[in-house]
Formats: sequence, structure tokens, C-alpha cells
Amino acid sequence: MADIGEKLRNAREEKGLTIADIEKATKIQSRYLTAIEQNDFEKLPGDFYVRAFIRQYAQIVGLDGKELLSEYHQDIPEAKPDEYVENSIDNKSKEVQETTNNKKNLWKNYLPRIAVGLGVIIVLLVVYVLYAHLSTSSQNNNADSNVTVSSQKASSKKKAKPIVKKKKSSVKIAKITDNQYQVTGLKKNRTLEVKTGSQAINVSIAINGTVQFQQTMTANQKHSVVLPDDANTVVVTLGNDNGTSIKIGGKKVPFAPIGNYRSITLVIGNTTQNNTSTSSTTNGTSSTTQSSSQTSSSTAQSSSHASSQAQSSQSQSSQATSSSENTSSSQSSN
Repeated sequence: MADIGEKLRNAREEKGLTIADIEKATKIQSRYLTAIEQNDFEKLPGDFYVRAFIRQYAQIVGLDGKELLSEYHQDIPEAKPDEYVENSIDNKSKEVQETTNNKKNLWKNYLPRIAVGLGVIIVLLVVYVLYAHLSTSSQNNNADSNVTVSSQKASSKKKAKPIVKKKKSSVKIAKITDNQYQVTGLKKNRTLEVKTGSQAINVSIAINGTVQFQQTMTANQKHSVVLPDDANTVVVTLGNDNGTSIKIGGKKVPFAPIGNYRSITLVIGNTTQNNTSTSSTTNGTSSTTQSSSQTSSSTAQSSSHASSQAQSSQSQSSQATSSSENTSSSQSSN
């Protein structure tokens, strides 16, 4: 008849299990399991653990532990009551105690190392926090310095920009009459601009008596003419002055619209110069007229003198003829 150890081994092998598998399932050390299979119960911590380990082993391999213990009770040592109580109280054998103590010693051995590791981690965390704080403060300082430098640059740029004063227009327009204005101060900008209002009108521009532009302009249309340097008078004729504006040299002519046909005369330059040129032109014309009249009078005098000479020669010839006739008649009578 097979003993209890052999029966347990056969059941384990039928299940295809190893000692290591039983150890994992029961948490019993493999040396104790091997001692059970070899019926070497003295190697176990005590009689109480022999019966307990056999039950656990039997349960894993599919056997009934109670029946197995009752069947082989003669081969299994009985646990003494004192030992049972001692083992139930201590729940440990000396070997188990030694193992537990070894584990405690291992924990005590590892404890300083763990403490050192934790200390290193704490130091690293402190260093990291300090570094992050310092880097953040340096970035803030750099940002502040950049803002200061940029603001200084911006202020220096603002200071560096010169204040450009707008030049006042030298063009002056003085009203002579409602339809006549004197324009002075024209320099490089000699542009005449006409802009219509909300309706189409006929517009003509004459410079020094010569028409330079004549056209029907649409609503809100602009037309510009550059005045020559010798321009003395400019006449702008509008089919309707309502909403129409005239600018010369960039300055608006301040005429009041009447909502009807209108002719605006612009006298360029000083009035005295224009009057002098006009009077010189008139004097030249009058002197030419006088010289032509003198020439015609002298021509008439010469022609009258020639006619008187012709009349005197005719009278002399008639007198000679009459004297010759008298002589011939006197001779015939004799």
C-alpha cells in the first residue's frame, strides 16, 4: 500500500502540476512539499503544520484532506495540545520566526537606503524649485529690461522725429467785384481746377482772351488747366454756378453762387502791372494810328500839289494857243 506522500505525488503528477505550481497555490515552501512527498515529516516546523500542509496539498491535487488524514493517521504524527496551543498562539515555528526576523532585518537594512533615496529626491526637488524660481525671475527681469529698452527706443524715436510745419499757401485771392478777383502769389503751383456740382453744366476757360477749354462737364467732375507764366487774365464761364467750385494754386475762389449763368474773371498778378501793360498796349495802338493819319495827310497834300501844277500847265498851254491864234488872224487880215 502506498504511503500518504506517494499518494499526494501521484495525484500531483496526474494533474500535470509541479512542486513549484503547488508552492504558488498553497504558499508553502517547496522544501516542505518535498518532505511531505518523501514522508519526512521531521523537516516540517511542527506536527500541527504537517496536518495543515497535507490538507492544503490534498485540496490542490483534488483529494479529500480529512479522509486522507484519517486513512493515514498512523503515519502522521498527532499534534500535542500544548504544541497546538503554542503554535496557535505563536502561529510560528522557530524557523518561521527566523524567516520573519530575517525579513525584518532586511527591512531594517533597506530602511537607511530608502531614507537616503528620499533625501536625495527631496534635495533634487528643492534644487529644481530654486532653479525654476531663479529662471522665472531672470526672465521677468529680462522682460522688464526689454520693455524699458523698447520704451526708451520708442521715446527716442518720437523725440528724433522732427516736427514738420505745414507751409502756408502763398496764394492770395482778393475780391475786386462779385465776378472779378485778383490772384497773387502764384509760384510753382499754377493749376486752375473747376469742379461741378450735382448737375451737368457747360464750362469754358479762356486765358488771355484765348479759349483753352470748352466742354459740357458731368456732375461732380473735375477739370484742371495749368496756367502759363504769361497768363494775365483767366475767364471761367459757367452755365450754372450752383455747387460749382473754382480753385487756383490750391486755393478756392470765394465767390457766392447765384444759381445761374456766370462768368468769373481772375486777374493774375498786381493790378498796376496789368494796367501798365494795358496802357502801353493802348499807347502803342494810338501812336500807330497817329502815324498812319500823318502819312495819309502828307499823301493828300502831295496829290493836291501835283493837281495844281497840272492845272497851271494846262492854263499856260491854253494861253499859248490863244496867242498863236490871234497872231495868225492878224496876219491873214493884213
